[in-house]
Amino acid sequence: MLIRSLEIFRAVVDTGSFSAAAERLHTVQSNVTAHIKKLETELDARLLERRTPVVATPAGRQLLSYARRIVELHDDAVARFHPQAEPAGELRLGSMETTAAVHLPGLLAGFSRRWPQLAVHLRTGTSSELIEAVRAGQLDAAFVAGEKVGDDVRLRPVFEERLVLVSGRPLRAMPDRATLAQTPFLAFRQGCGYRHSIEKLFAEQRVPAPRIHEFGSLDAIVGCVAAGMGLALLPESTVRQYRQRFDLHTLALPSAFAAVTTQLATLQRPSWSRALEVFMEGMAVMEAERPREGASAIA
Repeated sequence: MLIRSLEIFRAVVDTGSFSAAAERLHTVQSNVTAHIKKLETELDARLLERRTPVVATPAGRQLLSYARRIVELHDDAVARFHPQAEPAGELRLGSMETTAAVHLPGLLAGFSRRWPQLAVHLRTGTSSELIEAVRAGQLDAAFVAGEKVGDDVRLRPVFEERLVLVSGRPLRAMPDRATLAQTPFLAFRQGCGYRHSIEKLFAEQRVPAPRIHEFGSLDAIVGCVAAGMGLALLPESTVRQYRQRFDLHTLALPSAFAAVTTQLATLQRPSWSRALEVFMEGMAVMEAERPREGASAIA
């Protein structure tokens, strides 16, 4: 069945006339007649009593309830994609745990106040996992530490971070090569951008591949670093927040390893939902309203 056929059927029942339905829908009566005949053929049922006024048969009244709902849903779906439409439904976001813990609470709270009818779903993971989820259509957007990801994914810089070396005891200087070779590091599983920075640091120091303990949560990494299990590379803003709970010490890194950009990964713009459109439009406003402790925002 065509949406247009159901729309015409509904108009005929509402107006009680083929000609009045044609006038309402800005078409000709012969077109109305053709659509009604097509519906009756498809359903193998007589839908209308051709008299004055035209009335629905029992079969027609049964179809009418479906026709009203289908046409209304169709009109609602079309309206949701209008540039001025109120967004509805859900916004599916992904984020690295460090970004989710420090930078997203204020950002998402502002978004939720602006669009209370939108449900926000947040998923955390490694940058590579999140980028693949965006690519697969499982997420609308994700905050990642990504670099080149292919032409199908768009990256927009949003935060500048500074990574620091984190320890459970004071660090006066960068550990020498022998110490680094014997010191375990704590990090997220493979695919984490910060873990890649650890590997780059070891390569620069000409130290064999690091011994890495993999953890699934930021709390676990920070807690075990504070307990003396090993070292970690984390954003300075993240460490600052966790110092309220743990005894943590940091050491500045050379700028080549310290600077890292958090980016927002999306598919190319024609595929965006209305919810993602308003999120992207509101990024600058919400970013201006949030506290600027830690990472700086990129306009």
